[in-house]
Amino acid sequence: MDILSDEHEREEAVRKWWHEHWKPIALGIAIAIGGLIGVRQYQAYQLEQSQQDAYAAYQLQSQIFSRGTAAFAAADQYLQEHEDIYGAMLALDMAATLIQGEKYDQALKYITFARDHGGELTAPQASLVLARLQGQCGDYSAAMATLDGLANSAYQAEAAEIRGDLFMAQGKSSEAHDAYAQAIAHYQAAQITISPILQMKFDNVIESGDKPAYQIMAEQIEAQNAGESGAAASES
Repeated sequence: MDILSDEHEREEAVRKWWHEHWKPIALGIAIAIGGLIGVRQYQAYQLEQSQQDAYAAYQLQSQIFSRGTAAFAAADQYLQEHEDIYGAMLALDMAATLIQGEKYDQALKYITFARDHGGELTAPQASLVLARLQGQCGDYSAAMATLDGLANSAYQAEAAEIRGDLFMAQGKSSEAHDAYAQAIAHYQAAQITISPILQMKFDNVIESGDKPAYQIMAEQIEAQNAGESGAAASES
């Protein structure tokens, strides 16, 4: 997007861009989360568990990556025998495959399995993806309930952002505004940089008197840089 000198023109450009692109971005995030959990956390966790079960799951995971849903029959059998972390990790890979094929209703089954059987290693992230999928399928009340059931307070910002997306999908811009503002507040409190995507979401529903998210982020970065400079000066 070109740099615009007039702030009003910039905000209008953000609104137009986000209106056209928010759906594929939301789904892309769900796919990315599923892949991240299914590969990286699995590889870290398997070192601490039964090598035999881990290796069997790894083989099925490889088949899913290479053959897609054609490998689901054997994977489903594994899930029946492993309602545990191994099955949860494999279920996430299966869900990610279905999401990429836009088979959202089928993916719900596997994301739910991962949430219910993976413990704290997968439950929070799987709940976030589940809520997005439920929203994609039009079951907004179920999606909100999933987010309400997210016990881990470390994911409050992500949950608030997804609530905003769900409200946007229903045309409830005022509720979306409040949810995005809450997400930004959580990130600020945790001193975590606000993502460009969240900035666009908030600026798309900005209300009179609001400070634009890109300005909030600029101030946040400036404060962080000042803090780092102060720490460096004190050390020297």
